[in-house]
Amino acid sequence: MNENVNTNKILLVDDERDIMNLLEKVLRQEGFQNILKATSGESAIQICRTEKPDVIILDIMLPGFDGIEVCRKIREFSICPILFLSSKSDDVDKILGLSSGGDDYVTKPFSPKEVAFRIKAQLRRKQFEQNNPQFKTIIEAGGIQIDTDSQRVYKQTKRLA
Repeated sequence: MNENVNTNKILLVDDERDIMNLLEKVLRQEGFQNILKATSGESAIQICRTEKPDVIILDIMLPGFDGIEVCRKIREFSICPILFLSSKSDDVDKILGLSSGGDDYVTKPFSPKEVAFRIKAQLRRKQFEQNNPQFKTIIEAGGIQIDTDSQRVYKQTKRLA
């Protein structure tokens, strides 16, 4: 077990509870203790608005809003890293996920340990950018944020372009 407790918030979104429980177990073994869960797109969006997670693991096949739509809606107010987890493995599906605002894409079946380390990689990038403003991909001024990587513009976390 990893003795380093990680305080980052991880939001797991999947309608298959067994998958969420497996991921939660592995993430806890890797030191993540602040794990949030949602089984629908609607609840994921609400949790994201209120809890402001640091990373989201998002299934594409969800009841109600699918993961692609959830990602688009979250991108209206958050630039938190989103890692898709899906049984859809076609290149078209991966491209759709990434072009909708996703940062990474893992296909099922998957290695829970690999997902944990992909989360750690996203968090390392975020930490690096916070500690090294010259490499920051988000420029902020007067309530406007410009994400130079994704080429998106936000005003008070609402996406403008």
